[in-house]
Amino acid sequence: MTHEKSVAIIGAGIFGLSLANALRDRNYEVSVFDRSQYDENGYDPTADDVQAASADHNKIFRASYGNEIHYQHLALESRKAWVSEDENRGFSSGNIDDKRLFVNSGMLRVQPTDHLATLEKETLANMQRDGIRDTQFVESDTADCERAERLGWKHKLLHFKIPDSPEKSYEAVLDTLAGFLRCSNACDHYRQVAVTKGVKFHLGAEAGAVESLVKVASRVEANKQKVSGLKTKDGAIHNADIVVVAAGSFSTQILPDLSYHLESSAGSLATFKIDKSDTELWEKYSPERFPVMTWKSTPRDTSGKDTGSIYVLPRTPEGLVKIGYRGIKWTNFQPAPQGAPFAQNGQWSVPLPLKESSILPEPALHAVKQFVSIFMPDFENTPFHSTKLCWYTDSLDNSFVIDHVPTYAENSVFVCTGGSGHGAKFLPILGQHAADILEKGDKSTSFMRPFWRWRPDAPRRNGLEEGPGGPRDISHA
Repeated sequence: MTHEKSVAIIGAGIFGLSLANALRDRNYEVSVFDRSQYDENGYDPTADDVQAASADHNKIFRASYGNEIHYQHLALESRKAWVSEDENRGFSSGNIDDKRLFVNSGMLRVQPTDHLATLEKETLANMQRDGIRDTQFVESDTADCERAERLGWKHKLLHFKIPDSPEKSYEAVLDTLAGFLRCSNACDHYRQVAVTKGVKFHLGAEAGAVESLVKVASRVEANKQKVSGLKTKDGAIHNADIVVVAAGSFSTQILPDLSYHLESSAGSLATFKIDKSDTELWEKYSPERFPVMTWKSTPRDTSGKDTGSIYVLPRTPEGLVKIGYRGIKWTNFQPAPQGAPFAQNGQWSVPLPLKESSILPEPALHAVKQFVSIFMPDFENTPFHSTKLCWYTDSLDNSFVIDHVPTYAENSVFVCTGGSGHGAKFLPILGQHAADILEKGDKSTSFMRPFWRWRPDAPRRNGLEEGPGGPRDISHA
């Protein structure tokens, strides 16, 4: 009788949890390692030992991907899974409740001008091709507005005047497929689901923190090493047939082979807090009344780079209104370890320490305050409740890296990372696609296989080409 194949997953965030559940469903023996004590802190983003991007009050859910229709299809697949999971937990799709994981608040995609941008036109065209254009409502389209009113969405088609042209309003599209995820709650839920399935968790600064991978000479592939397990900070050796690196912005430090493919970067977050006694604001910014909003303060520059993306989410049950700025995704270049497969001027980007990640650079503060003055004047003179740099990892092209690492023998190392700021929405189903790739490689039936493969010949783009001293380097902000 053959034994269950054992898999050790480094990282208990979105990617690690999703893959752990999927592999356990396929009868693998699964252990998950993470330096944060998630079984005690419940993925609370304010906990002292929590820095992962997965630990967050809320994240945007969207299926709007321009001409990347494969991600549109993946998001729609995931949306069905979120709705099903909430229904299984006793929450119907028509009930916005504090305990729902997915809240269908809608998303208002505000344009940079009074016209639809190219990306928006591509998104609407793809939704038309998929037969779901009726879920989208263009503010300037009379028929769309009438339909929104009939269906009860008109109150979320908000109108905003362009400051320098007060006779004009920003064009906007209301996406009624979209909304947000209660991300920390979702991670804690899927961790508990994994425990009931038999996944073993090793958590905390000693038992869960990975010190190194254990490497041995392969008896199958000459001149190659295989990874036979990992060593944690407490000195314990954990053997495994396959080791998976799913450690988000810390992935390159655990597996330097990823250094060409990924780069740690940070979005900027700020929150306001509404007191429940302020019934007017409490109601106005509730998920029932206020949509997720996104806005590009400037169109893409001549090279196609996005320099102005900003967003806001409805208030949380605690009264937090979160604003995020991703127009500049900050890097923090430090000396790369000797022998790193790839570095730029001997450096690579790594997350700032937790205590240093509470201060936002001036360009981010300016962008958030500009957004507030136009779209949220209720808070224009209100001090922030909190500010934070949210460290995640960007890939060469915004697609994830989910594949075996060819550097190591016998398919002993697998990576499942590179969230690029848009991975959270796929939590319920990402692991199913990743598990199929882990088992079958190029014979995988996942339609995402071509986009997630190991791609050493892909050019370094998406800002990864800039390196130390570039416009995103936080030391120059």
